[in-house]
Amino acid sequence: MMTIAGQAQSTDRETGAFTLQPKIGAGFGYVSGDWVKEPGEKKQAVAGIVLGVEGEYYAAKWLGIAAGVNYAMQGWKFNYMDSSVLTRLNYLNIPLTANIYIVKRLALKTGVQFGFLLNAKERIEDVNVDIKDGCKKFCVSIPVGLSYEFDNFVLDARYNFAIKKVIDMPYNSKRSHLIQLTLGYKFEL
Repeated sequence: MMTIAGQAQSTDRETGAFTLQPKIGAGFGYVSGDWVKEPGEKKQAVAGIVLGVEGEYYAAKWLGIAAGVNYAMQGWKFNYMDSSVLTRLNYLNIPLTANIYIVKRLALKTGVQFGFLLNAKERIEDVNVDIKDGCKKFCVSIPVGLSYEFDNFVLDARYNFAIKKVIDMPYNSKRSHLIQLTLGYKFEL
C-alpha cells in the first residue's frame, strides 16, 4: 500500500474537498458455491440496474475516502433440461471505499460493501416464488475496481466478491458476485 501511495498522482481536487456523485448503470450478477449440479445444468449471469449516490472526501491529493448508498438488482439464471430458473435478489448496498488516484483522474478503488436484502424472488418457468426466508438478510462483499473522471463525469467499473453466503442450505450454498459499470456526475460541495 505504501508503494502505491508513493507512486500515486494528484487529482483535480484539493485536499479537504468533498464531492457528491449520483450514478446509474448496470450490474451483471452471477453465483458460485456448492450445490448438487445435474448434467446439462448451465449457470448464466443476469443483468440488472444499479443506481445510487456516493460522497467522496479528499484526504490527500492522491486519496479519496468514499461512502455511498446504492440500489442493486442482483441474481443469476440457470437452465436445467427444459426448465429455466431465474433468481433475483434486490439489495440496498452501502459501499465504503478508498480511492487511490494512480494517475491523474484514474482511481483504483477497494474497500468493503454492506448489503441489506430488500426482496428475493425465484421464477421457475412461469411460476414466481418468494425465497427471502431462505436468503441471508445481510451480506458483506469486497469491491475492487477502477474509475476514470472526465469533465466531472465518472465512469466506474467494479467487481464485488461476496465473502458471506447469500443462500446457505444443505446442498445449496451460494455466494453472489456482481460486476457493475456505472456513470456518475460529481458535484463539488
